[in-house]
Amino acid sequence: MSTTLDDRRLSARRATRQILSGHGRTMATVSGCALLAALLEAVFLALVTQSILTIAAGDQSFSLMGNYEFSVTRAAVFGIIFLAIRFGLLLVTVRSQNRLFESLLIDLRSELGDAYLHSSWPVQSRFQRGLLQQLLVQFPASIVSLVYQVVAALTGGLALAALLVVAFVIEPVTALVVFGMVILLASCLLPVRRAVRRRAAHALDDQMRFATSVSETADLSLEVNAMYVADQATERLDRLVSNEAQAQRRMGFFRDLVNPIYTTLAFGAIVVAVVVLREFGRNDLQATGTVLLIMLRSLSYGQQLQHGASALAQIAPALERLETHRAELVHERRDRGHTTLETFSKIEFRNVIFSYDDARRVLDEVSLTISRGEIVGVVGSSGAGKTTLVNLLLGLLEPTSGTIVVDSTSIESIDPASWSKLVAYVPQESRLLDGSIADNVRFLRAQISAADVERAVEQAGLRLDSQRFPEGLDTDVGAAGRELSGGQRQRLAIARALATTPTLLVLDEPTSALDAESDEAVVETIRRLRGSVAVIVVSHRESTLTACDRVVVVDQGRVTDRP
Repeated sequence: MSTTLDDRRLSARRATRQILSGHGRTMATVSGCALLAALLEAVFLALVTQSILTIAAGDQSFSLMGNYEFSVTRAAVFGIIFLAIRFGLLLVTVRSQNRLFESLLIDLRSELGDAYLHSSWPVQSRFQRGLLQQLLVQFPASIVSLVYQVVAALTGGLALAALLVVAFVIEPVTALVVFGMVILLASCLLPVRRAVRRRAAHALDDQMRFATSVSETADLSLEVNAMYVADQATERLDRLVSNEAQAQRRMGFFRDLVNPIYTTLAFGAIVVAVVVLREFGRNDLQATGTVLLIMLRSLSYGQQLQHGASALAQIAPALERLETHRAELVHERRDRGHTTLETFSKIEFRNVIFSYDDARRVLDEVSLTISRGEIVGVVGSSGAGKTTLVNLLLGLLEPTSGTIVVDSTSIESIDPASWSKLVAYVPQESRLLDGSIADNVRFLRAQISAADVERAVEQAGLRLDSQRFPEGLDTDVGAAGRELSGGQRQRLAIARALATTPTLLVLDEPTSALDAESDEAVVETIRRLRGSVAVIVVSHRESTLTACDRVVVVDQGRVTDRP
């Protein structure tokens, strides 16, 4: 990558604008309705206050804003009308807000899922455990919570502005004094919001470490039980739980300070405003009382505004982290070729060199030809480069130098969808979907028919005992295939690969988890493919290698034929 994550880090405001950029109409609706509702509320408060003071003075009518004469009865009628209209505007606001939040959650999760699944394999393999779950589940939910607070702050700010405008029209001096106090309040709370932002960043780091540890705990549960280190694992997990909780507590302390500080300063500002008005000799009780009531009501909107600013500071690190990871995934999006193939006769590695970090060559000047119908075994010690060879063949990695040619076409220029129809892969550790046996054989490929499923299951030697699997191919395999044995999961993975009748079949230790009988069934399946399908078998089992036409050895990056 030519840029680092820090180089692409976004500010909270810029990232928020980017996320909301496609929802301008909804934001305009929310803003407009909130502003109109606040104006109606301000006028309603003015009518009510003036009516009460008029009744107390024994008068029949009053003048509002200097030009409009209202009787108490007329003011009551207008007040009811304004309340009804305000309620309708708030209903529209609530409906629009919830649609916005739903749309944002869907968009964020869909975009992140698409960016991850279409990024290159090297980028996916570098992702920390638990990070994808955080990106797709927690980060979008946090960001929608942020947007909720931002929208609340926006509507609160607009309402505050509307109340100030009405107050200014009624009594300019009083409104200006209180407005000055509002500005002072905002400046006093800036240090608290900065502290919230810093603490939120630390809390996010601890949260990521905790999520990674939880994922590791689930993955290593077998080893933890087998080695009897449950107490030590619990101690490690408890330590991370404590660190994450402490980080949340420290952040929450500063976040929750905003409300008491704001209310204390706000009420103090009202007292100061009264003293200042007395010094200015403001004796118009109706006007001053109305403005002060409006200002008191505006405190709740100011509080809403401060909560939004605090939430922006709190969740900004998560927003920036999400945008940074999304930018990384998009930046490393896998380039796709456009050439389509119906079949092929041979694959050639031509002087292929591959290195992960330019420090050591994992594969060094590899030249290898694999013909259709040929069964080639691959052996070598751990770390010799067998997996890298397979990943290059599958198109997951690209050679550092040299090329891989399919007939006369470079593998990088072949459309992945076309290549996937010709190539099938069985990994050493098979992973299953939560669904039925048939679902796992199809593996999201709707074009595979029921007949294809049955044929592939038979070819893979997957025998479904009627007592244990009463529903046959419709039997649910359970979470992570827990209802199947290790051998059954491996044979199901082989059936998944054979369902498309591939031209090239790559098997990575296909019989490592199988007993002798199942091993022989898979070997016989491989033998039956001779002459029609090119097969690459990575294996340490000599019984599996007996099905191969030839065996190549990967040793220190070099590939040679085994005598």
